[in-house]
Amino acid sequence: MASLVRAAKSGDKKATLIAMRDILAKTIQNCDSGRDMASNTKRLMEVMNEIEQIEKEMAEQQRKEEARLSKHDRLRQKYDNR
Repeated sequence: MASLVRAAKSGDKKATLIAMRDILAKTIQNCDSGRDMASNTKRLMEVMNEIEQIEKEMAEQQRKEEARLSKHDRLRQKYDNR
């Protein structure tokens, strides 16, 4: 739970969603109530879809940034990432 609070306080939406995903998965794994399992499973799928959407948007932004860079800049960036 502490990691969820930390993530939420940081303002990082993706980190917060990941912490929520992990808590929901643990809750579902230990759930005895069918009603609670159904609602938590639905919310888990929603959270996972939100994470996937954020990752797609981040990848698209990365592609756009790379397209703006010159060949020299792309090679330099690749070299720096090693």
